[in-house]
Amino acid sequence: MDRIPKFKKMISDLDEKKSDSELLKYIGTGNPNADILIIGKESSVEDENSEQFKFELKSNFKNWQRKRNYNQDDVLDFYTWNDYDPIYPYKGQKYNIDNGSNSGTSRTWYTYQKLINYIFDTPNNKDIDFHKNVFITEVNSTPGRKTKDADISSIEFRKDLILKSDFFQSFPIVIISGAGYFKITTNNNEIEEIFNVKYSEKKLAEGKQSQPYWIHSNEANQPSKLLINTYQLSIGIADDLLQEIANMMKKEIEIIKPKS
Repeated sequence: MDRIPKFKKMISDLDEKKSDSELLKYIGTGNPNADILIIGKESSVEDENSEQFKFELKSNFKNWQRKRNYNQDDVLDFYTWNDYDPIYPYKGQKYNIDNGSNSGTSRTWYTYQKLINYIFDTPNNKDIDFHKNVFITEVNSTPGRKTKDADISSIEFRKDLILKSDFFQSFPIVIISGAGYFKITTNNNEIEEIFNVKYSEKKLAEGKQSQPYWIHSNEANQPSKLLINTYQLSIGIADDLLQEIANMMKKEIEIIKPKS
């Protein structure tokens, strides 16, 4: 599915609303035409005066506005940018956890890459290039290393005007990495309401009580959608969990892949 038109429309619709620039500053990173959407809780960038904050968050929406005239082929050409770009940020990072001298990446992005390597059977990949196959966003656009200290003023705006947009709704495979900002009770499941899916079951990775994940899907007569939510894909995530999630996603990709 070419979801680039939906992406462009979302950017234009948000631009026309002239909402608070603080709420609009961040959309996400990666390939808008990918089939996999990963939704984290919030960025861990704290210093609002840092270059990282400027590139990753403050300028994100403006950068996408500049790209609204891209077509599908442009978006899929991941090797034409030399500077920071939201389609392929920090190009050149290696598949290591950053130690200050190994050109590595954050623990979260390392985990995302490991998951994508499992899905696409690329165990020998040495680069951080999961953005080719994924679009990433956050529930909260305001950074905070600890949830208890985070500014949550953007969350309802993002749920209503960004996550519910046709663009974000069009992804057939969704991973919510840390579901703490979604209201889930015995009477109401906000994940079901926002993403038009139904919860089906909870599983434990290889029986590990500390590694649960929850599976959701939509009605049989609707376009296929698989949604999995789990704890944050960062510290302490077992390979068993990533492999089980990857295996489910592989099957879903086979379903949505155009028949030759």
